[in-house]
Amino acid sequence: MFSKKQLILISLILATLFHFIFYFNLYGPVINVLQSPVIYLVPFTSVIIIIFLYFGTYWRVDLKSTTAKWEYDILVFWIFVCFIRSAIQLHGIDDLKTFLFSNYMGLSLFPVLFFIVGVNINYFFSVNKILTVYFVLATLLSLVFINHFEFQLFILFPIFYIIITIPLRNSWERLFIILVSISIVIVSLTNRAGILRILISYLIVIAYYVIQKMRVNKKLLKFIVFCLLMIPVVSLYLGIKGQSVFQVILGRNEVSYSQINPSIDTRTFLYYEVFQDLKSNEAFIFGKGLNAGYASQSFETFSRPVVEVGFLQILLKTGIVGFVLYITVLISAVFKALGKSSNSFVKSLGLLLAGYVLLLFVENIIAYNLLNIIIWIIVGMCHSEALRGLSTQEMKHLFTGKNS
Repeated sequence: MFSKKQLILISLILATLFHFIFYFNLYGPVINVLQSPVIYLVPFTSVIIIIFLYFGTYWRVDLKSTTAKWEYDILVFWIFVCFIRSAIQLHGIDDLKTFLFSNYMGLSLFPVLFFIVGVNINYFFSVNKILTVYFVLATLLSLVFINHFEFQLFILFPIFYIIITIPLRNSWERLFIILVSISIVIVSLTNRAGILRILISYLIVIAYYVIQKMRVNKKLLKFIVFCLLMIPVVSLYLGIKGQSVFQVILGRNEVSYSQINPSIDTRTFLYYEVFQDLKSNEAFIFGKGLNAGYASQSFETFSRPVVEVGFLQILLKTGIVGFVLYITVLISAVFKALGKSSNSFVKSLGLLLAGYVLLLFVENIIAYNLLNIIIWIIVGMCHSEALRGLSTQEMKHLFTGKNS
C-alpha cells in the first residue's frame, strides 16, 4: 500500500510526465509512439489519484480556515457539476474520446485539486525537488531541439515558479536559472505571454529583496496589489462601453490572429466572439460545460473548444458562477499571503498569484498542464497556515531540506 504522501508525489510526477509528452508532441519532432491516445492513461491516473485523495483523506486538517474550506469545496463541487453535465451531453464513443482525450476539455479544471498538495507543509520539499529535477532534465533536452519553434518555452513552463525560488537557492542554481531564462527569451521572443510570465517573476524576485530590506508595510502592499487587480475590472467596463484596452495599447489592425507578430491585437476579437456566443446561447450564468465550444467567424468554425484567454475559457465552460468561485479562492490566497505571512517567500507567491490573475484576462489557457497545476499548488501554499507561519530563514531550511 502507498502512503498519502507517496500518492501525492506519484500524481504530481505523472502530471509532469504528461506535460512533457503533450508539448513534445505539439512542438517537438514527430515520434509515433507518443502520438497514441494511450498517453492519456498518464493524466487519467494522475487525476484519479488526486480525486481519491480529495474525497478519501483528511487533507482538510491542514487548512485551518473554515471560510477557505467552504470556498474551495464549493468550487470543486461546481467543477464536478460541469464535468457531469458535459458527460451527459455526449453522443456516442467518439464524443467521449474527444472529451476525455483533451486536456483543454474533460481534464481542464482538475489542476484545481492540486490545491491539497500545496496546503500541506510536509510536501513542500518533495514538490520543489520534483519540479527542480524536471526543470533541469527538460532544459538539457530542450537544447537538443532548440530550433523547434517555441519548444523550449512550453516544455519549461515551470520556469515562472522556479524563478521565484531563486532567493532560496545557491549561487550556481541561480546562475543556471538566469541563463535558461535568457535562452527562452531569445528563442521565444514572439510569445508575449511567456515572456511576460518570466518578466513578472523576476520583478517579484526584486520585490522579495525589497520587502526584506525595507520592511514594506503589509497594508501598503495589499493596497498596491488591490489597485493592480482592479485593472481587469476597469478594462472589462471599458470593453462593455465599446473601448478595447488591447486596441488602445497595441493599436487597431486588420489581422485578427497571429502567433508570429507580438504587436498585433489578438484578444479583442476573442472577447467579442465568446461574449456573442454566450449571449446567443443564454449561457453567461452557468456556462456551456467543459466540452463546450464557441462559434468563431475568425477561425471559421461553429464550435471552437479552446480560448487563448483563461478568463474567457472559464466563462465559456463554467459561466459567471464558475468564474466567481475560481477567482474567489485565488484572491483569498493572494491577500492571505500578503497580509498573514511571516516570511518573504510566501509573500512573493502571493504577488505571483496576483500576476497570474492579471494574465488570466490576456492569456493563461486553462488546461491540464504544469502551468495550472503549479498555480494551484501555490494557491494551497498561500492558504497554508503552517507555511505562512515560518520565518524567512526557516523557509530556506525547509526548501533545502535541512530540517526535514
